[in-house]
Amino acid sequence: MILVTSAYGNNGRKLIPRLAEMGLDIRALNLSDKINELKKLGAKEVIIGNALDLSILDQAMEGIESVFHVGSSFHPQEAEMGIAVIDAASKGGVEHFVYDSVLHPQIIELLQHRMKLRVEQHLINSNLNYTILQPMHYMQNINIEDVYQQGVFIQASALETPLSFVDMDDKVEVAAKVLTEDCHYGATYELCSDDNLNAIEIAEIMSRVMGKEIKAKLVPKDVIISGFQRAFPEYGDYPAKGFNALFDYYSKHGFIGNSNVLRMLLGRDPTTLEEFIGREYKKISK
Repeated sequence: MILVTSAYGNNGRKLIPRLAEMGLDIRALNLSDKINELKKLGAKEVIIGNALDLSILDQAMEGIESVFHVGSSFHPQEAEMGIAVIDAASKGGVEHFVYDSVLHPQIIELLQHRMKLRVEQHLINSNLNYTILQPMHYMQNINIEDVYQQGVFIQASALETPLSFVDMDDKVEVAAKVLTEDCHYGATYELCSDDNLNAIEIAEIMSRVMGKEIKAKLVPKDVIISGFQRAFPEYGDYPAKGFNALFDYYSKHGFIGNSNVLRMLLGRDPTTLEEFIGREYKKISK
């Protein structure tokens, strides 16, 4: 059986159905009560509880062979949660631990990278067979319908610095692969598409695909930060610190990766941002 943490998050909602279609048994661990929703996705069992609750983690690890753990980005206790899950997996005799981290966690100027680096280090120093996935920004973070309706692609970091992306569907394909093969123990995989684009170039691609002018627009950081804080008020002021550091870093340095590892794992070319935009645009233009 495979345990998926943060099971009703963006990753879990895509990964659980894929694993279920492969005939695998999934136990879902989620903070909020989404039992019916998770079972509809394909989870055989659902546990509701906090990843900092050791009794919940002990329960979650019973009979588990593999764990897929993704932390809650910009949560002030993300590192503590990840470490607790690793320790519980070790205690429970889990065979394989897959950790969903972030590309370039060694950039310690970025708070969420610092958190994930602590978890990576703890996992490497554990007695577990592990695989670490390091995905780039998800293409799915771009709301194509909003962009089309408003004619604007917004960004809170400098429009001229390049960023890279990865299609979450590609990442989930890799996650399912490493969870079901034992040849990935001890590996750390960078997951990135071929695209290293700035906001102006992205808007040009959107204009071409959508057949209308899309402009890149720089928005104040508070526009993004306030929306996140409204969604997660329990996180306090930590997300504001994290996002401010992130946007400042991106404006100065950009944030890019390399597609070689993802191409190897998929056995094909990774999805490009233009392909993703075209795929999502077809959904809203029917």
